[in-house]
Amino acid sequence: MMQQMMSRYGGHNFLLGKGKASYQDLPEDQSPDNLLDNYAPEIIPNHYYVSTYDAQPNWMGPYANLPNVSNTPRAVKVGTIEHVFNELLLQYPIEVSTDIYVTYLNYRNVYITYLKTDGRYLDEFIPDYKKCYDLTLMLFIRGKVVGEMKLSKNRTSLLKILLINLYKMGATGDSYIEFTPSKTPLGKNLPDEIDSLLKDTLEDMDSDEALASSLNSL
Repeated sequence: MMQQMMSRYGGHNFLLGKGKASYQDLPEDQSPDNLLDNYAPEIIPNHYYVSTYDAQPNWMGPYANLPNVSNTPRAVKVGTIEHVFNELLLQYPIEVSTDIYVTYLNYRNVYITYLKTDGRYLDEFIPDYKKCYDLTLMLFIRGKVVGEMKLSKNRTSLLKILLINLYKMGATGDSYIEFTPSKTPLGKNLPDEIDSLLKDTLEDMDSDEALASSLNSL
């Protein structure tokens, strides 16, 4: 299935007969707790993340609908990013829009993100494209107290989640077009100048080190 070749499902590299090469990097125990304890890189002090753009654990990836998980609030839309589609090597650039949703997972300081990309301009390249909610990021912020973690009031953490997502999507430099915040409490918590802030921050973000520097400056 062509859609499964997208980089959000474990990166770009393949091993013959084994699928995505990144699967070899994942531990046998792919539970959220084990991934955060023994696999997730620390991008800046006390911030650990798992991204399906690096490797896709078995419980992450596409969902037909936003899941209803017990003890977990339903994911809330943060906004929509217009960007160049960089998840497959195509003959020419295609512009798409992607909705970004965020919620918690099990704990108030563990966030997960879903991406929903509109595939109307991808039909020529992915004829079987199915619009879905892709769980692509888990971010753990160690040491925060529960009262500080409500994203509708915690702008800094919300911005960090957005930056990590957009960097991993490849929505940097000329691939970034425009970000429109949603009218939800999360979207309203973003600064008025969020589009220009993201565009300027992502302009020269070409490495994990550049990402870390931007996260540390928030």
